[in-house]
Amino acid sequence: MNDSTPRSTGFDALVVGNGSLGSSLAVELAGRGARVALIGRRARPFAASSAAGAMLGCFGEVTSALLENAYGQVKFALDLKAKDVWDDWLETIADGTADPRDILTAKGTTVILNTVGTGAIDSDNYEAIRATLEKHGEPYETVDPEDVGWLDPDPNSRPLKALHIPGEHAVDSGRLLRRLERTAVRRGVTLVDAQAVSVIHEGGTVRGVVLDDGERLTADKVVLASGVGSQQLVDSVDGLGDCIPRLVAGYGVAATVSTHDGTAPESVIRTPNRAFACGLHVVPRGMARVYVGATNIINPRPLADPVMRDLLFLLECSHRQVRRDLWSSSVAGIHVGNRPVSLDGFPLLGETPLSGLWMMTGTYRDGLFLSPLLAQEFARRLYGDAPELDLDPFTPERRPLEGVSRRSAIDTTVEHMLATGYEHHWHVPTDWQEYLGADLEPIYSRWADTIDPGFTPPPELIASSRLHPGMVEWLRTYYANCRDRFGEPERDATNTVGAQTAWGLRVLTAARVWAPQQDALALAAHVLGGDAVPAETTELTAAQVDAYRTLVSRRADRTPLEYLTGRARLFDLELRVTEDVFIPRVHSEAMVLDALERVGADAPRCVDLCTGSGAIALALGAHRPDATVTGVDVSAAAVACATGNAASLAERVPAAVDFVRGDANDPALLAELDGTVDLVTANPPYVPDRLVIPAEWSVHQPAEAVYSGWDGLAVLRSVVTTAARLLKPGGTLALEHYDAVVDQVSDIVAAAGFEAVTSHTDHDGFPRYVIARRAGR
Repeated sequence: MNDSTPRSTGFDALVVGNGSLGSSLAVELAGRGARVALIGRRARPFAASSAAGAMLGCFGEVTSALLENAYGQVKFALDLKAKDVWDDWLETIADGTADPRDILTAKGTTVILNTVGTGAIDSDNYEAIRATLEKHGEPYETVDPEDVGWLDPDPNSRPLKALHIPGEHAVDSGRLLRRLERTAVRRGVTLVDAQAVSVIHEGGTVRGVVLDDGERLTADKVVLASGVGSQQLVDSVDGLGDCIPRLVAGYGVAATVSTHDGTAPESVIRTPNRAFACGLHVVPRGMARVYVGATNIINPRPLADPVMRDLLFLLECSHRQVRRDLWSSSVAGIHVGNRPVSLDGFPLLGETPLSGLWMMTGTYRDGLFLSPLLAQEFARRLYGDAPELDLDPFTPERRPLEGVSRRSAIDTTVEHMLATGYEHHWHVPTDWQEYLGADLEPIYSRWADTIDPGFTPPPELIASSRLHPGMVEWLRTYYANCRDRFGEPERDATNTVGAQTAWGLRVLTAARVWAPQQDALALAAHVLGGDAVPAETTELTAAQVDAYRTLVSRRADRTPLEYLTGRARLFDLELRVTEDVFIPRVHSEAMVLDALERVGADAPRCVDLCTGSGAIALALGAHRPDATVTGVDVSAAAVACATGNAASLAERVPAAVDFVRGDANDPALLAELDGTVDLVTANPPYVPDRLVIPAEWSVHQPAEAVYSGWDGLAVLRSVVTTAARLLKPGGTLALEHYDAVVDQVSDIVAAAGFEAVTSHTDHDGFPRYVIARRAGR
C-alpha cells in the first residue's frame, strides 16, 4: 500500500495481483465507485507483465494449431474484441494528464518468415496469419524482406517472405504498469505492497485474504489475478482446486539492448510463433533501445533468475535472425517473467465454486493484450451487469479443455521438439529427421498413455512433464478428480474418418510417399471394408483406428499400398496380391491393348511368361473371350496366387486361362506348344542388380521378380528365346523392359528372329515395352 495511506480492513473488492490484468481491473472497479485494494509487491517478482514485450496484436500471434482447436477459436474471438478497445483504454488510463499514445513504442508489426524453423510450423503459421488477416478484413501489406527497414540478418537466416500489419503496435510495459498504478491511485484504489498467501472463507463464501505479514483484508469479492501466484491461494482452500486446472509457469527470458549504432526499428519485427514458444521478436523501446524476446519453458514453479542456456539462445537468435549489428550492442537489462499456464493450456476466467472468489488468470502469452477487455467484463460481472463476452468455456472449475485429438496433440509435440533442434542450429544428417520423428512419436504416445488413458495435456505439457515428475502427479490428480466429477472424457474426435485421414496424410507426407492423400484415403476405405471413402464424420471403432494407424505406419515405411490392402487393379479387374508376387502396374495396360490389336487369328493361343499374380494373362482372357491363355511363373507361390485370381474372376474372364509352374530358361517349357502360339507377353524382372531403386520395389517386393543380373537383361534374354520357340511365324511378342535399355532390348529381340521390332512409351512418356513379329522360320 502507499506509505501515506492507512490500510483499511474492509473493501468492496480485493484484486490480488498488480500486473496488467489486476491493475486494469482495479482501475475499472474504482471507476464504478468501488472501494478496491490492489495487492501485490511493488517490485513484481516473477511477474509476466513487467517482463513482457507488450505487443498489442492478435493476428501476429495466430498459429495453425490455434485455429484448429475449438477452444483456441473461442480464445481468438476474445483477442479480436480486445484489439478494438485499446485506443479508448489508453485514453482512460491517461486520465487527461498525458498523451494517451505516448507509451506506444512501435508503428505496426512486420512478420518475417525466415529459413530458421521448419516448414510444418513456421510456413504454416505464417500462412495462418495471412489467411486470418484476409478473413477478418484486417489491413496488411505483403512486403519484400529487402525493403524492411532495419532488418539485416545473417545470410544463413535470411527471410523468405514478410508482411506488415499496420494496426498491431506495442507499448512500453513498464510505463503501462506505472500509468495504471497512477490512474488507480487517482481513483482511490489502495495499493497494498504485500503478498496474499491464503483465502479467508466461511460458509462457502469468500471473506477476504491473509497477507504474508499476517494482516487480514476483508471483502465479499476477491479476484485472483496474480498469474502463477494465484495457485497458492487456490491451494489454501481445501478441495477448491480439485477440478480447477493447476497453474504452472511459462518461464521466459527477454533482454533490453542498447544498439551499437544508435538506431531502432520503427515497427515490431517478429517471426511466427514456433517450437513451443512465441516467435522471436524485436520491439522498439525508444532511442537506440530495443526489447528482444522471448523464450518459453514450462516449469512447475516460477523462476526468478535467467538460465544461461536460454539467455544465450535468445541473444544468438536476435543477431542472427534480425540484425547482425546487435552482436556489438550492449545488454542494458535482462528480464525474467513467468506466464501463467493452466494444465489444459487455457485461461481461468470466472467465479470459482467458492462464492465471491473469482479467477482472472492463465492467459499464457496474451494477458497484457487482453487486460482492458477482461477488466471491463469482470467489472460488469462482479456488479451484476449483463455479461457481454462468452467466457463460459473458461470457467475455472471444468473438465480439461482439449479441443483437438490426442493424436493431433502428440503429432504437434513431435513437430515442435524437432523444430526446437533446428532453431538451435543442430547438425544432423539430412534424412535423420524422419527417423527421429518416427522414434519420438511412440515415445510421446506411450508417455501420454502413462499420464492418463483418456485425457490429454497440451503439447508443451506433454513434453515438459517428462522432465518434471511433480507435474505428472498434478496432471493425474486433476484428471482423476475430473473423472469423478464429470465422467469420462468426451468422445475423441480422432475416431472420425476425417481426423484419421488428416493424420494419415501428415504421416505419409512426412515420409515422402508418392501419393500421400490418395493412400491415406485408400487405407481408410480398406479398413472400413470398401473402396469408397465414407463421409469424414463417420466414426471408427477403436479396433479400426488401431488397424488404420498400423497400415499408415507400414505405408510410411514404404510397404506398397497394394500389399497393405491385398488388392491391385489392371484394367477393371481386381486382383489379390500377396508379398510373394510382383504388383501389377497400370503401365501394362497399353502393352496388352497394343499386342491384342496385332493378333488377327480366331481363338488365339496365348502364353504369358513371368505371370506373377496372373494380371496380364487374365487381362488377355478378359479382352479376348475366344482365347486360350497359359500363364507361367517359376514361383509356386505366384502360380497359387494367379490360380486364385482366375477362380475369383471366372465371371469376368470368359476365356480359358490356366497357370503352370515353369522356368522361362527351360528349353522344354511348354514344348508341346512349339510353333503354335499366336501371342507371347511378358513383364519379366528387369532391374539391374546394381541399380538403387525405391524401397517399394527393392525391399518389399520379391527380389526374383525385380532384379535380373548385372544389366537387368538376364531373364529377358531367356524370355525372348522361349518366345521365339513358341510363336508361330507372324506371331506377336509383347515385352516390358527397363526404359534405359530400350536399344539393347530391341537388338536382343531382333537377333532372336523377330522383325518389325517397335518401341512404345508408357503413360508417363518413357520407353516401356517392345512389340515384335516372329519372322518366318
